[in-house]
Amino acid sequence: MSPEEPSEKPRALLIYPPVYDFALYDLFLKPYGLLRLGSMLEAAGWSTRLINALDYSDPETIAKMGTLRRRPNGTGKIHRSLAPLPEALNGIHRRFARYGILPEVFRSMIGAEHPDAVFISSGMTYWYKGVAETVAAVREIWPGVPVAVGGVYASLMGEHCMKVCTPDYIVQGDAGEELGRYLRSRGLPGLEPGAGCQPLDKGCWNDAAVIRLNEGCPLNCDYCASKKINNRFTAGRPADVFEWLVAVNQARGTSNFAFYDDALLYKSGDVLKPFLESVIDYQKTTGRILNFYTPNAMHIRYLDQECAFLMKKAGFREVRLGFESESEDFHLEHDNKYSKSGFHESIRLLTAAGFNREEIIVYILAGLPGQRASEVEDTIRYAADRGLTLSVSEFSTVPGSGLWNKCVASCRFPIAEEPLYHNNSFFPMEWEHFTREDMQRLKKLSKESFSISSKKTACSDS
Repeated sequence: MSPEEPSEKPRALLIYPPVYDFALYDLFLKPYGLLRLGSMLEAAGWSTRLINALDYSDPETIAKMGTLRRRPNGTGKIHRSLAPLPEALNGIHRRFARYGILPEVFRSMIGAEHPDAVFISSGMTYWYKGVAETVAAVREIWPGVPVAVGGVYASLMGEHCMKVCTPDYIVQGDAGEELGRYLRSRGLPGLEPGAGCQPLDKGCWNDAAVIRLNEGCPLNCDYCASKKINNRFTAGRPADVFEWLVAVNQARGTSNFAFYDDALLYKSGDVLKPFLESVIDYQKTTGRILNFYTPNAMHIRYLDQECAFLMKKAGFREVRLGFESESEDFHLEHDNKYSKSGFHESIRLLTAAGFNREEIIVYILAGLPGQRASEVEDTIRYAADRGLTLSVSEFSTVPGSGLWNKCVASCRFPIAEEPLYHNNSFFPMEWEHFTREDMQRLKKLSKESFSISSKKTACSDS
């Protein structure tokens, strides 16, 4: 080693922060983007360490707060402790909480190794309190160490993040050349971005792993800000993702995999179908059983019979569909994605492939600005008549979406200044024709309608 070369690699600390919210359920919440960044850093010569504040298996936290109820597929509860209600939320009569490992354990982990740089991810805009806590802890324990924040909140509300959380650098969208230049300006190595780069392990994939075949989305729905985070669709490399899946399955025994794609079915002939064919061959050859889940709703218009059969054969345990509304006017106004006939055909394709109706979960979007409760009720009854599992998704105001300006103009809360008001727990777009009471009634109706339709289906099948 020459005198100019450092004696050890620079150290990057990757932190998945705690979450402050009224409720939180772990539906495959994993630090995918953070671990993918870690892979790019290691390729550039860094060493990395992960702190996952949402780690429900942390032994010190379990010793004080108990073991959590979890499902075999890797989803479930996260440790929760009550937290003071932020002043902005005064008048909301619900318990506010911090989700994650104990604060003292979190701080101890941060102080365990002197980092050369800290990288913090961010999720929902209204979860920023956890990001602020993390930045403040790093500043106190390791003053002078550069701190970068990326993820959804940082990408959509960069100015707010910089002002309130005070990192040194904001990563908006995917990490790339700009972050590399910033690191080099601090006398540190950059990073090696790559489209086929897969996330590190770091012990995150024991019960379930997340995968992403494609980047971005080709559509431009006005209730979504996907384009703000990634403004183009890039087809993935199915062979690379399959190789990573096999490595995780063999090293960890992981059998549950959740797709993080925004447009999983788009160009499926080039990406998803070859991937599923490899998965099917792998299971046939090894005798291993894999389970696949789709926490993000899939676009109905891109489904075909071959893909439906491959999904069933590969081990999809559920199919979540972004139906949103039975109103064709809704789709003409907001997303121009599909029609009733396309919905009927997709259900036919899935049932023909062997999916039962309880495995087909239909997302219904409720609470958009100006939307009437009667429209959502019509959609619930329409889908329930077909014996499908329903999930009413409460609309959250999303900065950078096509509906954002309309939301700002009509919302009773100052959503442009305070991200806490983006939380759908408030039902921020409530109005005379769609009240909070309507929302609760509709959510109850969706559960009752499925129960009734399931009994009817069972009777007709017997």
